[in-house]
Amino acid sequence: MDLLRRYLRIWMNFVLNWPRLVLAIAFASAIASVGLTVTKLGMLTDQLELISPDHPLIALSDRLDAFTSDSKRRFTVAVKASNPHRAVAFANELSSKIAQDPVHFQNMFYRVDPEMFKTWQLLYLDRQELVDLRDKIVEQEKLVRGLAQEPGLLSLLRLINQEMASRMVGELFTGFLDEKATEDSRQEPFDLNFLITVLEGMSSYLNDSPSYQSPWSSLFKDSSWDPDLEGFFWEGRKQYLLAFVIPHKSDEGFLRTQGALDKLRALLLEVRASYPDVQAGVTGQEALINDEMTTVLSDMEVATWLSIAGVFVLLVAFRRSVRRPLLQIISLTVGLCWTLGWTTLFVGHLNIISIVFAPLLCGLGVDSGIHWFSRLEEEEHCGDCDMKSVVRIVNDRSGPGILLAGLSTTLAFLPFVLTGFRGLIELGLVTGMGILLNLFADFSVLPALAVLAGGKPKQKLSPEAIPGEKDLIRLRPGHSRLVLAGAGVLALLCTLSGSHVYFDLNPLRLQPAEAESVVWEKALIENSERSALSASSFAASPEEVRTKSAALKALPSVSEVESIFSLLPEDQEEKIPLLRSLGPRIPEIRADAMESRPPSPAEFVEVLERIRFKLQDDQAERWGADKPLVEQMTRVRALTQEIVGLLRGSSHAPERLMEYRKRFLEDMMNKWDSLRKGTDPSPMDVENLPALLRGWFVQDGIYLLRIYPKESVWEAHALTKFVREIQSVDPEVVGEPVSLFVFASAYRNACIKASMFALVGISILLALTFRNLRLTLLALVPLGLGTLLTVGIMGVADVQFNLANSVFMPLVVGAGVEYAVVILSRWKEGRMLPGHLPFSTGKGVILAALTTTVGFGALMISHHRGIFSLGFVAWAGSLCVLASAILVLPAILTSLQPQKVEEEGQAVAR
Repeated sequence: MDLLRRYLRIWMNFVLNWPRLVLAIAFASAIASVGLTVTKLGMLTDQLELISPDHPLIALSDRLDAFTSDSKRRFTVAVKASNPHRAVAFANELSSKIAQDPVHFQNMFYRVDPEMFKTWQLLYLDRQELVDLRDKIVEQEKLVRGLAQEPGLLSLLRLINQEMASRMVGELFTGFLDEKATEDSRQEPFDLNFLITVLEGMSSYLNDSPSYQSPWSSLFKDSSWDPDLEGFFWEGRKQYLLAFVIPHKSDEGFLRTQGALDKLRALLLEVRASYPDVQAGVTGQEALINDEMTTVLSDMEVATWLSIAGVFVLLVAFRRSVRRPLLQIISLTVGLCWTLGWTTLFVGHLNIISIVFAPLLCGLGVDSGIHWFSRLEEEEHCGDCDMKSVVRIVNDRSGPGILLAGLSTTLAFLPFVLTGFRGLIELGLVTGMGILLNLFADFSVLPALAVLAGGKPKQKLSPEAIPGEKDLIRLRPGHSRLVLAGAGVLALLCTLSGSHVYFDLNPLRLQPAEAESVVWEKALIENSERSALSASSFAASPEEVRTKSAALKALPSVSEVESIFSLLPEDQEEKIPLLRSLGPRIPEIRADAMESRPPSPAEFVEVLERIRFKLQDDQAERWGADKPLVEQMTRVRALTQEIVGLLRGSSHAPERLMEYRKRFLEDMMNKWDSLRKGTDPSPMDVENLPALLRGWFVQDGIYLLRIYPKESVWEAHALTKFVREIQSVDPEVVGEPVSLFVFASAYRNACIKASMFALVGISILLALTFRNLRLTLLALVPLGLGTLLTVGIMGVADVQFNLANSVFMPLVVGAGVEYAVVILSRWKEGRMLPGHLPFSTGKGVILAALTTTVGFGALMISHHRGIFSLGFVAWAGSLCVLASAILVLPAILTSLQPQKVEEEGQAVAR
């Protein structure tokens, strides 16, 4: 301690002799630090790089970049509409707008062109679906053959009218003229769903809708085959259509794809104006990262200013002055600027963990200045002493203790460097060095400011008025025993409560609940048949693919394994004969069968009137119509009446009708061609797959397997089980679940290591400084009790350890030991009676604790729930450590004999 005091004297003499030079250098370097930060500081967001830049998973994960389906930097657009066709129309329009913006986007991928699969598309239906399709074609055989002979919209309506007439006549003869007719001999009621779809499309188009609605899927409504919906990426039984947007990176800002994300969301709003029934949002890992970092950056800016303001208000309230608190804030600001410059120069970036350093430093970095000014107020009542003399007294008497307290806080962070976890290493370096730089500012900037602008020392007080005689706490032996007993009971209760606290690995529960990417990610998790996250494995040959696939599929936690071979239809040998049997039932449309002349609107009016007549209310009984059919008849009458009214009363309706007729015919020919080609397939193999799809699973002779979990891997138990099981088959599996598991496990273990290293390091420092085992152990009491109380509060508040708040333990280690060191250093001076806590010392400790609490508590304004929980836990921990330091520690000291005054050799009680 004497050696430390000697060096502090040398330094303080320099500061006091050259205060203006010290301030000029400090302010110039602070400004330079801010300039360097603005131009050079970056942001690190990759999870694996947060573990280590050399982590083996990074190289393995980089192999995924070769496969076009596994871009790390893409957005996922989820589209939810009233029906799948509306979702497709929305995606088509969005795609066209994205194609017009090459500045922000590379491309949008949302469909594999069915034309590539035209010959084999029906092979992807299962056998029962093919049987259903065959039955529908047989049921509609007259309609199919009639359209083949004379294709067109008017022909379709005439065929439907004829079919309705034949059904009505058949019902009349079987139901009324044939007395022996049975129920089985009657025809099935005519289904009007297909007709309604056709008429709705006509009505919409005639009412100037820009989109064309294909009716053909409703013709085969009992089959899963719908050519208009093939090739898209669907989830939740076609509730959600997924599109993948590859953004361009910007050279500006922390987040290189934020500009593209903002533009994409603006385009979604623009397209939604034309589709009010459609919901759409952006999610995916890249969007989740951007939303998380955007929220955190904004919140940390607010939290930093809030911390500074809160600290200033507390200082003013305690000091009952504005001048000296302002000097402290200036010193704190200089220290923060130095920290930013040092971080930019030696680390180069911040990350999602280290980004919280500024509010933490506002709370922790101001502590040494608080203790310094608290002792200054006590020592400045020296009569004729000038400010320089007072500063020297403070430096001699309290300087070593203040410096030791600051170093102990620093040691709570620097051991992060020993964890091997890059994110924590950087947090330890930034925050630990920040505390040292703030400590240096308080031993250079603060004394210089105090001499130049701190005011004159106060007048010497009479012995009766010396503030040193005041005590903040005076505990008699009986009171001390009561305090210790209460602390013991409280510790027992907190032990029981804390047993319910566990480690929650789910990162989704950390992010803002209202963030768009989080909302849509949760919607996909809840409504998808399989997890949106998948692991990946590599194979060198088709044989290895089949072997690995079989082994992985056998695992209890695996729901599905995709490979290049899973893209091929199953049971082709059984399906091909069934499909070929459909061929004769779908006649070819000859080119000379096209309508020789365009039909007139009057012809459409005529056939529509005939259809409407057949569906009057008095015809329902003849049809044997039940309630659903009656409702269909009502709908058809309304639609036909509307269309006829438009054709007769609107001048541009006939022109729109001809446009619709043309699009209908083109659509029909395309669907007919798809159906005919699909009924005569040859066996499909890997070489028949489009090159784009092959690129998803095969690159340069390397095969990719995608492994999907049965349960949501956002939950810790499911994630752990899934990753460990697939690693038992292939230790080199990669992908988002593996990265999340490795990151979460490494982070948790690193936090535990950091806490242990901090505790060991501080214990060694205390032992070397105090050279007294009893004082060393006493300095750890507030830490141990405060930590236990904090965990107990977490249990009551139902707050779990997570990927954000696990660093609270080192924070509490620093604060807990700091308060104890200040109190025990004062005890060691010999100016404390047993069970007493001098007012100036207690005031400094309380103010330091409250400013630390403000710095930690400012994090609770964050919308990021992980950072909020860190603020809550650290805030509670700081208060618990404070209570332990100013109540329990003096209670323990009651049973000890007072120290002798170091300088005077006798006990002095103040």
